[in-house]
Amino acid sequence: MFERDSTIGTMSAQVARIIGTRIVSGEFGPGDSLPIEAELCQEYGVSRSTVREAVKNLAAKRLIEVAPKIGTRVLPFADWNLLDPDVLSWRLSAQFDERIIEDLYEVRQCFEPRACYLSARYATAEDHDRICRRYADMVSMLDQAPLAAGAESEFHLAIIAATHNGLFVTIGGAVKTALKASFSLTQKDASGTPIDLAPYEEVLSAILARDGERAEAAMRRLLEISRLRVLAAVAHNRERGRGWR
Repeated sequence: MFERDSTIGTMSAQVARIIGTRIVSGEFGPGDSLPIEAELCQEYGVSRSTVREAVKNLAAKRLIEVAPKIGTRVLPFADWNLLDPDVLSWRLSAQFDERIIEDLYEVRQCFEPRACYLSARYATAEDHDRICRRYADMVSMLDQAPLAAGAESEFHLAIIAATHNGLFVTIGGAVKTALKASFSLTQKDASGTPIDLAPYEEVLSAILARDGERAEAAMRRLLEISRLRVLAAVAHNRERGRGWR
């Protein structure tokens, strides 16, 4: 029987998390069949309805497909819903390495600088207030890694929300898990030096000044600094033989 995690919502969500992590880690490869329903029930100590709900959840995320007379098979990587928050979280837990970091930052570089530009152009006074509050939250929580990670991600999301572009907001929400993971990992670098707030202050200043070009450039610099810090932290943790968390 698996160890239940009280922080995960329902029993079926816990089972989906475990199976999903086994898939994204490569334990179950593309084309592999999952154990039959009865075996999963016995392995995790749950009911058939719980397993069925978990399988349904994983199928909706395009990690698996269920077909009559074929059973439940793992789909190829190209079919996965990679922006699904759960899938992204499971990948981060299972394989937080250089490749996934580069993938994440390429995506972020594609839309966050533009989001800063749009925020500088279209943000309302209420948006400015929200962004400032999120920045203040981040600063006040720097010595509390989990809280600071959440506050930093909310700072980025507040900027994205200020674009008033629904698609940007959707993409931003999808990578929220990655934002928190990145900041949690890089809050202190390998030498223990606290994170430099200057790049964040430059982004904030440019948005408040409604200088779109400067805001866009500032976010590009911030993301590049963040990318390098994440890569350095991963290398440092690998040398010390521990995971990204």
